[in-house]
Amino acid sequence: MTDLQKIIVSVRFSKREKDILDAYAKLHGKKQSDILREAVMRMIEDDQDFRLLEEARQKTTRYVSLKEARKELEEMEGANL
Repeated sequence: MTDLQKIIVSVRFSKREKDILDAYAKLHGKKQSDILREAVMRMIEDDQDFRLLEEARQKTTRYVSLKEARKELEEMEGANL
C-alpha cells in the first residue's frame, strides 16, 4: 500500500464533541478529517518524543544542582581562557 491510498476510519463523537469539531474546522478553514488526522499524528509523535526523553533520562547517571552546574561552567570557562 502506498501513501496515496486512503483508508477510512470511523470515530464516534457525542453531539457536543461533534459541534466543537465543526466549529474548530470552520474557524481554521479545514476539513474535519484533516484536523483529526493531524491531531492523531501529533499525539503519536508527542508520545514517541516523551518515551525517547524518558529513555534518555533513565540512562543519565549523574544529576547536579543548578549551583553545581554553574560552578562547573565557570571552571570550564576559566580553563578556556
